[in-house]
Amino acid sequence: MLQIAEEEDSDLIVMGSRALGRLESILKNSVSQYVFQLTSRPMLLIKDDIYVKKIRRIMVATDGSEAAQQCIKLALSFLREIPNSELLLVHVNPNSKITTIEEDPVLSEAMAQARQAGVSVSATIGRGNAGETICQIADEKNVDLLILGSPDRRPSVAKTLPDIDRLLGTSLSDYVRVKANCPVLLARTVD
Repeated sequence: MLQIAEEEDSDLIVMGSRALGRLESILKNSVSQYVFQLTSRPMLLIKDDIYVKKIRRIMVATDGSEAAQQCIKLALSFLREIPNSELLLVHVNPNSKITTIEEDPVLSEAMAQARQAGVSVSATIGRGNAGETICQIADEKNVDLLILGSPDRRPSVAKTLPDIDRLLGTSLSDYVRVKANCPVLLARTVD
């Protein structure tokens, strides 16, 4: 699969997922986990028990990073063409002095981008464990697609080896990939 994606210069890899966590995915030879570990391409994962509906509500978890900025651009490119669509922005654990969306420069800037693109937008500040909070908000808001940046921080000599954080299931993207109750698009970037 990885070789074909490279040969075809694919823009996106779409795979089903049994949502196996941590070492279980290794023991049960999870193909999606293997591909997720080694690809540098964006990957759309759809759990076996998820009903895929028409995409109108996309949630982007943002923290102001380059990966999050790319996720917002990707979401806006999808939503521009969909009537009655909405972008939901979530920033988990911003500076504790920030109590409103207007005070949060990350959310304010992203909301301005969406409005400029003509896309309906709302935002939420979350507190607590990032993975749990993102999944909880996605459930509460009944999102159709969750987009999350998943930067590849490995040095170039280690690109063909699994990322230990993801292998052990301790990365944010791995947690969300397994626990979210909607399709998850992991947008890959190099840090």
